[in-house]
Amino acid sequence: MEHEINEMSLPESPPAAGGAQEAQAPAEEDSSCRLLREYLERIQRGAGNARLDLDQLSPPCRPLGEALCAFQAQAEEREARLKREAQRARRRAGIIESYTEMLVELLDQRDEWLVVVDLETREIVHCNKRTRGVAEGAEYCENCRHRLSIQPQLLEWDGSERYRVWEQETEDKRRCYRIISFPIEWKEHPSCVHIVMDVTAEKMNARHLSDAIYQDADTGIRNRLFLEEFMGHVLQERQSVTLCYLDLEGVSEINTSYGRKVGDAYIQNFVEIVRKHFRSGDTFVRIQDDKFCLMLTGNVKHLIERKMDEILTVFQRDDDRVFCHQCNFKYSILEVGGESNVLSLDKLLQEAEGVVRRKKRKQQRSRNPLELEDW
Repeated sequence: MEHEINEMSLPESPPAAGGAQEAQAPAEEDSSCRLLREYLERIQRGAGNARLDLDQLSPPCRPLGEALCAFQAQAEEREARLKREAQRARRRAGIIESYTEMLVELLDQRDEWLVVVDLETREIVHCNKRTRGVAEGAEYCENCRHRLSIQPQLLEWDGSERYRVWEQETEDKRRCYRIISFPIEWKEHPSCVHIVMDVTAEKMNARHLSDAIYQDADTGIRNRLFLEEFMGHVLQERQSVTLCYLDLEGVSEINTSYGRKVGDAYIQNFVEIVRKHFRSGDTFVRIQDDKFCLMLTGNVKHLIERKMDEILTVFQRDDDRVFCHQCNFKYSILEVGGESNVLSLDKLLQEAEGVVRRKKRKQQRSRNPLELEDW
């Protein structure tokens, strides 16, 4: 018993020196782990803003800290590269958008269709024939009075070709369209653009090119019979066209003074000048000896007026030396609205001829001020 008491009263021995160091080491490691964790979180939020003092880390944690610093450098480089790529992408998108807007603005002023189809949904996402104020989408094209009957063929085009020019007839073979198709990015969606032109008149001209009954023997252009068939089709289909009536002046005077051959040369010269200023697909017709008619698809009065000024300048350039006569012609232009027009071809020609007669009377009065007005 005494022995046990003596053992219990023995002073405790002091702790070994290594024990304090072992207790301090986990605390340093915990602090290092906290620093590393916070450093990694800052890297994730933004690599450029993260900083780490390697001296604050315990020796075992410093290799990991050095690795994270290297990772931060790689992350900063990657972040800068992604920012540069994003900036280039924004610039590219801006260029594409501005080009697209310019293309749309130009084509909205023309008679051709501009149809944009989303390649993923196969829906029409833009059409320049849409009713103003109506939201874009396929539904407005279904009831549009300008609706293309070849819409299914447009929607099926896969856009695999970079650029394609093709033609498509309607099922009843009464209309023919020439289509220019190419892929495009439309409002950040892969799409394709179809520019659709009605070339029915051009095809009709080509079919009748070798048929003598539709040609004027002296000039080689179309004759009145062709105009009647062509306009019969146009008016029946309620298409919009522009009619230019041309009255060539001086033919009878030249025939009388210089002979029929000179008169024929005068007419042929006029015809060739007109043909050079218009497309081969436009309809140019000789109605009678000195009366002509030019038909263009759509309402393009402003275009024809500009062309007429150019034609008159060329026509009068060498008139005195070639024909010993003042080369001249009068013209009138009628825009025939497909939906609103109620006039026949004869009525249209009468109206156009009336405009020309009034121009001639006005010119005569300017030359003879004392002449009474023709009531």
